[in-house]
Amino acid sequence: MDKNSNQYESIKNKLLKLQALAEKGYKGEAENAKRAIESLCAKYGITLEEILCEEQVKRYEFEIGRYSYMLTLFVHCHGVVTNSRELKYRQRSRSTIAVDLTPLQYAELCSLFEWHKANFLKDLQAMQKNIVEAYVNKHNLFAQRDDDEEAPDIELTPARLRHIQAILAMQGELGDNKYYKMLEAAK
Repeated sequence: MDKNSNQYESIKNKLLKLQALAEKGYKGEAENAKRAIESLCAKYGITLEEILCEEQVKRYEFEIGRYSYMLTLFVHCHGVVTNSRELKYRQRSRSTIAVDLTPLQYAELCSLFEWHKANFLKDLQAMQKNIVEAYVNKHNLFAQRDDDEEAPDIELTPARLRHIQAILAMQGELGDNKYYKMLEAAK
């Protein structure tokens, strides 16, 4: 198999992820990962040893996005994988960086960063929704209700109570700026 082909890189990435799982996974996961490694190696005529050249360092690219908080998240994931507080990288584009790693570190970092990136974005989206609600509540941005119109009853479940507490906590952290209507200029 051509080691420069995209298929080889794809298989290599799968094998590296499976190897990480075989080493750190629980009993059933580890056993299944080992079997999957043997199957892939036999199918493609490669050995795990040639994939796991642990001393060989290569430059790998990562799509981290354009936001500085994603770079911060990547730096922390890199630190966990490499056990280093220092990250040297090259900026390939506004959203891509290149880092020198061993193949095993690359596989671990890919998996760890992608999971945390997706999880962080999910949490960020929920927080954005909550902060809008907190802002609207703090600045009382509601249409006036008619006197005869009743507010709907909403059941206060434990989840609803946690949501209200989160909104109140965020509301307390927002600035205290106030809007004042501008008076018409005298003619």
